[in-house]
Amino acid sequence: MIRNMFHKVYSGFYSLKGSPSELWKAYVLKFLDSFSYFAFSLIFTLFLSSDFGFSDIKAGTIYGAWGALITIYGLMTGFIIDNLGVARSLRIGFFIALISRIWILMTTSRAVLLFNTLFLLPLGNCLGIPVLTIGIRRYTTEENRGFAFGLFYVVMNVAALFSGPLVDLCTILIEGGTTAEGEGQQVDDNNNDDELVAVWKFSGYRAVILTGIIANAIACLVTLSIREIKIAEKGGNMSDDDNGNDNENEKSEKNGQIVFKPKKANPMQIFKETTRSKNFWKFLLVCVITLNVRMIFRHLDATLPKYMVREFGEKVPKGTIYSINPALICVLVPIVTAMTTAVDPLVMIHAGSYISALSVFFLAFSTSIGASIAFIVCLSVGEAVWSPRLYDFTMSFVKEGREGTFMALSSAPLFLAKLPVGFMSGYLLQKYCPDEGERHSRKMWAIIGFVTLTSPILLTLCWKCISDRNDDSCDLCGATADNEIDTEPARAEQARPLNGKSIEMPQVYESIDDHVRDNPPLT
Repeated sequence: MIRNMFHKVYSGFYSLKGSPSELWKAYVLKFLDSFSYFAFSLIFTLFLSSDFGFSDIKAGTIYGAWGALITIYGLMTGFIIDNLGVARSLRIGFFIALISRIWILMTTSRAVLLFNTLFLLPLGNCLGIPVLTIGIRRYTTEENRGFAFGLFYVVMNVAALFSGPLVDLCTILIEGGTTAEGEGQQVDDNNNDDELVAVWKFSGYRAVILTGIIANAIACLVTLSIREIKIAEKGGNMSDDDNGNDNENEKSEKNGQIVFKPKKANPMQIFKETTRSKNFWKFLLVCVITLNVRMIFRHLDATLPKYMVREFGEKVPKGTIYSINPALICVLVPIVTAMTTAVDPLVMIHAGSYISALSVFFLAFSTSIGASIAFIVCLSVGEAVWSPRLYDFTMSFVKEGREGTFMALSSAPLFLAKLPVGFMSGYLLQKYCPDEGERHSRKMWAIIGFVTLTSPILLTLCWKCISDRNDDSCDLCGATADNEIDTEPARAEQARPLNGKSIEMPQVYESIDDHVRDNPPLT
């Protein structure tokens, strides 16, 4: 069994042989971008309170607004990404993020800090993170795309693994920030006086931001060599999106590469084209249902670090404990992805969300370092099962050339969740785990746990609806009146004529009924 497992992992890597250099550059950019993001998010609320004097609630709300604005700016710029293409979007996004990080490092002004964290930085982030996902889709084929997305997820977690110990190194060895009210003390949020931070000081948190600037600068250089291309599917078949662009897309003589020309249209045309699909709304429903289990990672960034510092002291290796998560993901994701490639992504999302949601209750039962580690280990196992397959699940619905708008619209529910979660984190910390006074941290984590558990329960209750992926045209998936799907093997890999056009049959239509039958919803 172990031998077969490693053989599948090897086969996955081998399937990427001959991929364009853009695929490997996308992995490099993902590492650099994720390192900057995780290092900053891990210290963000601590940085706001220590160096700028914000209270728990205000710091949590700003953290939530930062994440929410990445989503809302992504919603606003989705059609721009579709028109600009992957290469130019990446160059613009990483450059904006670099300018913002430098400004955050150098400022002592609350106003400047808020301008960057609530406008400039999320604007740069929204042109980086989702665009790389689009790039992975275009640089791979149907055969190796599942493994490529799994590896993409591993690269992100390798970056997170490096960021944790580095945060410990900077924050433990370098003295914390200073406010006008004294070192590390909070001040009244109603006071907007920029003189609260009297002098600039190279605190441990600013040292972490500096490392993110270095990674961001390297990423800017890498984006200069990215080409706007895509890979032709096996046999040279192109999707119906490509057929509409036959005069613009030219096939390269090497490795089946195609020079990809973005499909330009006005925002309203793109919006209507995306939202008229019934499958889009089914996918959006899955996004809404899984919001709470996805938000546990925001608590991992915003709630856990402050909780550990207050319960176990300033010298607690919060970053190293946090790094257990990416370390396990790096090991588990290639194995789980390789072993479950044939399993429908929705089945994996369903099962993994239960594991992740239940992990929180370790902290609800015990306030200890051991419980913190158990929480992260259990969370990581669940994450390895469901989170990488969410990429695959998303891209199985996306229409080529409209990825930016589709992902922006499908991310809209995150905007409704991130801001309240940031406020919730600050409120729970201030009420149940204050810096000074009596603490009831287990009650705080119990509340978070029950909120998180609603996601897998709703997936179970809505399973019949979300597992039926027949779109408006039943001919598209070969479904009959009783939902029997034609499972002719060649259909998954070959283009099928429809109204004079040739479209690629997504693998998901071939396998979903089998997996629903063989893997019933968890109860």
